[in-house]
Amino acid sequence: MPQHGETIGQTPDWLPHERPLLPGSPSTPDFPLPFRIIHGLMALLIGITGSLGTALISVNLPAIQGSLGLTPTQGAWLTTIYVMTNISMNLLLVKYRQQFGIRRFALVFLTLYTVAAFAHLALDNYPMALALRAISGVGAAALTALAMFYMLQAFPASFRMGALVLGVGVSQLGSPLARVISTGLLDAAYWHGLYALEACLAAACLAAVLLFRLPQGVRIHVFKRTDALTFGLLGGGLGLIVAVLGLGRIVWWFEAPWLGWCLAAAVVMIAVASLVEHGRVHPLIDTRWVATAAFLRFCLNVALVRVILSEQSVGAAGLMNALGLAAEQQRWLYGVVLAATAAGVVVSAATLNQKTLAPQFLGSILLIAVGAFLDARATVLTAPVDLFLSQALLAFAAAMFLGPAFMFGIGQLLTRGLGSIITFSVMFGVAQNLGGLFGASLLGTLQTVRAQHHAVYLAEHLTGSDPAVAATLQAYGGAYAATQGDAAFRAADGVALLTQQLIQQANILAFNDVFRVIGIIAVAQFFYAALLFVLLALRNKRTAAQSPTPSPTPSKPASEPT
Repeated sequence: MPQHGETIGQTPDWLPHERPLLPGSPSTPDFPLPFRIIHGLMALLIGITGSLGTALISVNLPAIQGSLGLTPTQGAWLTTIYVMTNISMNLLLVKYRQQFGIRRFALVFLTLYTVAAFAHLALDNYPMALALRAISGVGAAALTALAMFYMLQAFPASFRMGALVLGVGVSQLGSPLARVISTGLLDAAYWHGLYALEACLAAACLAAVLLFRLPQGVRIHVFKRTDALTFGLLGGGLGLIVAVLGLGRIVWWFEAPWLGWCLAAAVVMIAVASLVEHGRVHPLIDTRWVATAAFLRFCLNVALVRVILSEQSVGAAGLMNALGLAAEQQRWLYGVVLAATAAGVVVSAATLNQKTLAPQFLGSILLIAVGAFLDARATVLTAPVDLFLSQALLAFAAAMFLGPAFMFGIGQLLTRGLGSIITFSVMFGVAQNLGGLFGASLLGTLQTVRAQHHAVYLAEHLTGSDPAVAATLQAYGGAYAATQGDAAFRAADGVALLTQQLIQQANILAFNDVFRVIGIIAVAQFFYAALLFVLLALRNKRTAAQSPTPSPTPSKPASEPT
């Protein structure tokens, strides 16, 4: 029976700079410039494909719900199940590629993803849509890693850190790109255009991976039978938490008992999985590292940034909907967001090193705070152009944050040992996914509660005896004089129009409250993270001062016995 960590097959005699970073990663030979360009373009294609599919669904969920006749709860499952399968598959992906290679995994699920996407064009029903989103979540887990590996092939060894940042960051282009192109796709072929693009991109990635193989790496035996138990418990527990966070705001937190049962089952499953892993010689998750204060602080910071970055997906997007702006009117705004995201990825990759890691991390949080406070001045007259600066700052910060966070985690991993690579990969993904979901749930719930509060407050000050209110109602009723002859009906139409405007104003005030909360959280995190970086620098300085300076060892006399 093969031993854990035993090498599979023969490994070439690589040069030092060509060696794989770790088992499961491809080697990095010196390719000619045309091949480097091809690999860079493939990384861009694969990274965008991994995020664009689910972004198209999230952005156009109302249209898809209407075409398939879905309830809001059923529509929410389309986006939730993607995260459920994505977060669970990350548990096995690292080990799978260490033993079997990333290319085999990618080919299997890209084929399945492509077939399912084309099948959904023919079978336009809810079960097929749900299955496609589940498969795309699995495939995205592989595509993210694949984009990073292809990007590593596009640059020389001297730019390896920048290539890693580019490979990880390119997947962030999918969300703003989806908002830019969705209007044209819907106008051309309604929701079928969305799925046709997703299917064609999946097929293009499959063809590209088949044509251009990644260089050979090192494969080792890593799978154990207990991994299946851990995957079932931990993957199931995380999936249940995702379901609670994804659906809680839709079915409302205290109105659906199944949310509580799911949360309780998730706690039990994760606790049992932790006990199983704690006693293993070669665990899937290094529980001893996860329980350290340094690692928990790292995960907390990553999750908090993802929470406040929900300002874009929940705050700004929700505000645009509350203002009644159509997707076509928002295209230029998200074009700016797309450009700022690309700029953030490039700037971070070009400038990131050990000295700029902390400034980039702290700078991204500060930019989020500035953008949130700028958005907190919204009124009913706010137009997309008024959000260009704030949303560009947020997009740039979101892209710039990812590189330093990833590299800071890699630094912790190197001090712990590469044997914990699976733990880092899983926990980094968990912190990002759960942070984003928790942020969307928290901010969405806050907006709903504050909108109700503002609506009640505004309604209390609108009485028929107020001359200004009476004049407004008369003016609103008069607007229907050409089409409505009955005075009572005109008065009712005037009341309905005033109520509609009251609700809109309440929603805008609620979004302003959300933006202020995001800004306050960002400022608090900025000072907290800055304190951690200062303490880390002082500790490193103290350690360096206490380390004895090595003195030259005198050579032994020839007569001294050995």
